[in-house]
Amino acid sequence: MHERSGKYYYFDMPKQERDSAIGFLLDALLKSRTACRLPSNQNGFDEDVNIYLAHLLFAASLSDYQETVGRYLTTNVSEMAKLMEKTDDRIVRYFIYKVNADHLMVHLGIFQDLDRTRNVFSKSERQLFSMAQNYYHQAASYNRKIYRRQTAIGSVLEKLGNSFGHYQKVLQFARKEFFHFASRFQDDRFEKFCEDLSQYEREEKVNDAIDRFLDAYAEWVRTRNWAVHQKLMECARQLRLIDPSFIFRLNERKEGNHEDFDSLDAA
Repeated sequence: MHERSGKYYYFDMPKQERDSAIGFLLDALLKSRTACRLPSNQNGFDEDVNIYLAHLLFAASLSDYQETVGRYLTTNVSEMAKLMEKTDDRIVRYFIYKVNADHLMVHLGIFQDLDRTRNVFSKSERQLFSMAQNYYHQAASYNRKIYRRQTAIGSVLEKLGNSFGHYQKVLQFARKEFFHFASRFQDDRFEKFCEDLSQYEREEKVNDAIDRFLDAYAEWVRTRNWAVHQKLMECARQLRLIDPSFIFRLNERKEGNHEDFDSLDAA
């Protein structure tokens, strides 16, 4: 869904840290299933759903995931219809249905916050429940259309749609462990990961700014257009804001009544 500047950093984080976090959440889900008397594989194989939910809870705890999916989330049926009308792309539609279903699962199960501000236009929990089931079934359907077969993820989405209340209850029992997990983000190990992640994000921003700057400079060399010159200087300014060590000067040579910028000095 996104180019390099909009990566899911969730997928780019060090494997050891990711596996440790997901392992904690998976263990919490298994304990919750025991506590609410809904053990795995009780009504058919569903250990794959446990893994999916552990990944989902982890992703939902990261701000970059929230920002990435936020623009596609709505609890308004007409707004959802408008989102679908904007594209015929099956992958995009699959993504929209999936993230909205996941959003309802997490908020109905963990946060339980979607009906706190009740008004005449609010959806009841039962309505939100029904929407989530529908969205999971729609996502599973699009998954089959995309891959022209039943996939592992498609199977999980169908199970979530068929037994949404079952897994919602599991998440409700996992609330305490999830918030404990979220608070653990402040420990030294995760703090170091956050520092590494911030550095990674900064490097990505610098690389994107450099790309824009070099594109503008190449266009300036080719056209010697004043508007392009202004664009180039703005790209240089933005790059310097991100990286103060960046230095850029255009050596000027005046000829008659105009200035000819003929060489680059950048460090």
